[in-house]
Amino acid sequence: MTVFDSLKCYGNAYKVKDSRNFTPEEVNMVSSAKVINGEYGLSVCFFMKAGGTTYIPVSRDSVVSVGDTVDLTKAKLLTLSKEDSKDINRVEI
Repeated sequence: MTVFDSLKCYGNAYKVKDSRNFTPEEVNMVSSAKVINGEYGLSVCFFMKAGGTTYIPVSRDSVVSVGDTVDLTKAKLLTLSKEDSKDINRVEI
């Protein structure tokens, strides 16, 4: 056993835990989706049919610009995970 065995390791990267298409039910709940400039970078703004908006950040590998319309039948929902952190979601376009 070494001194490092009991210490928390920092700098671990998130890894893709799951990648899936948006379900037909999820697609049907959204009237439109656009790329916006969020607080921490690009996000998809989902305009919900029931009213209101919700946001999911865009994945780093996506090549999109602010104002682009997102086709949810072609986009992927990524779930990312890393040790000692909660899972996060990203939209891959």
